[in-house]
Amino acid sequence: MAGSNRDKRQKQETPAADKGPSAAADDAADSNKSGFFGLVKKLTSSMGTSNLDNMTLWQIITKHPLVRVGKFVALPYLAYLGWFYIRLQHPEYISKMTGGLLNLRPAVYNTDTPRQVLIVATPGSGTVQMASELRKKLSLEIGHENTDAAWDFTRDGSISWIHGMRFLTPPKDDKEKILSIAKICNADHESHKNMGFHPAMYGPPRNKCSYRSEWDECWKSECYVTLLKEWGCGKECEINFSKNIHQVRNPMKTLESLVVKYCIGGLHGIVAGPFLTYASALFPGHDFYADSCIEATGTFMVMYLEAMVEARLRGDIDAFYRIEKSSACDVAKAAGLLSANTTVYEPNHIRIDRLCDEDNKNSPAQKIVEKKLNKVNTNQVHLGWLDLRGGMHGSFRKEGDRILEGRVKNMFMAFMYDDMTVPMQYKPVDVHSEF
Repeated sequence: MAGSNRDKRQKQETPAADKGPSAAADDAADSNKSGFFGLVKKLTSSMGTSNLDNMTLWQIITKHPLVRVGKFVALPYLAYLGWFYIRLQHPEYISKMTGGLLNLRPAVYNTDTPRQVLIVATPGSGTVQMASELRKKLSLEIGHENTDAAWDFTRDGSISWIHGMRFLTPPKDDKEKILSIAKICNADHESHKNMGFHPAMYGPPRNKCSYRSEWDECWKSECYVTLLKEWGCGKECEINFSKNIHQVRNPMKTLESLVVKYCIGGLHGIVAGPFLTYASALFPGHDFYADSCIEATGTFMVMYLEAMVEARLRGDIDAFYRIEKSSACDVAKAAGLLSANTTVYEPNHIRIDRLCDEDNKNSPAQKIVEKKLNKVNTNQVHLGWLDLRGGMHGSFRKEGDRILEGRVKNMFMAFMYDDMTVPMQYKPVDVHSEF
């Protein structure tokens, strides 16, 4: 039998002679001179002229080809940043400059204004597709795994799996909580990239970290601060939303996608390191390292879904919807955008109310969402209920153990899916069969 996930992972130059202080000083002077003349030579050569006698230092610098070309790169980039800065952080500047003739949408960054909606979902639930639907069909500013409204257009909200962390119950013991956060923050950049997390997704760093660096000690420190504030904050977070809703997908289809994405070597393989890091950090009460691939990914999915159900029962999450049965208009309704009283930015309601009007049958926003983007599982994995039982696919649980199967079936019931649509064991259809 294949080993557990834990078992598989175990499986100069010579120094110059001392010339004395005087000689050393002479050498330094010669070096400085040669360095200076070398620079002048380079400037002269690159400028294509040796006649620098009548040119000032400023003229030499400004006429250099690098400077001439550089301004065509630097100026557009500065204009690009300035556009984001004005549009997202200080749109009132335009109003003042035009005497009120042109009024841009107000900023939400660094204000108490809530965003319209936060949509949370497990990885593999179609969040990329839904973010695209809301942007294209309703013209909403929705971020995917991103709530930074200072430099990105996320003023209407976000759809994300990691933001569901605000609805997870953190360990009661502070030491255990810090240890869990340390697992995530001490991971490398590739691990975070693989799991779709970076502190910058929450907004400009408090520690003034450089955006030019993907991950360093500054970003690591920012990670600690961010997760400490975000974990379990519910509706009392730094970034708040008018509505919090939960997107769900058929749990077995979600699990199949997780297996394809995070299981190295297929069903009998090991779970990817980044997944194990995040799963064990967010749910420290379970030993994911002792699980088979299906057990680790399946248990993570179930624990995430169970936590979202609990959050809905205590009022932190307002509603849920099934992506297979929903249109952009259905999501807009759950987000409160079809009522003027619950719409944060009034122009959104005026526009979306027209797009989602029952008489507007041809509106693309009223069409059920089709899975077109970020397809992870393209018929590589099909699971049946037997695949979730103990002893299957490298499982060390008691043969026939049905704990995971039972928990997944509970999620089918909680979100009104029919568990009878999943076979006991998947049997591929031979397209060449003759009847």
